[in-house]
Amino acid sequence: MGKVKNNKREKENQRKPWIPWKTGLMAITVVSVSLALWVGWQVIVTEDNIGKGVLWGLIFGGSTWLVFFGMNYFHSFFGKKPNK
Repeated sequence: MGKVKNNKREKENQRKPWIPWKTGLMAITVVSVSLALWVGWQVIVTEDNIGKGVLWGLIFGGSTWLVFFGMNYFHSFFGKKPNK
């Protein structure tokens, strides 16, 4: 009886998120903005070209969001509850 209850509890916990959606969005926002600023600053300092710095900052900041939403979309195909 104990193994069945533990198994059931483990299966229920598998699909629960680790952190709330709003907290995840805030974390991704902070990470993407700081990455964009850092990469942009590095390009501006090394190449003395503000346009390239802004471009590469936007590319790296945007790629963070692309990965975040891409993985959410990918995971939406798996783990759906079966029809009862």
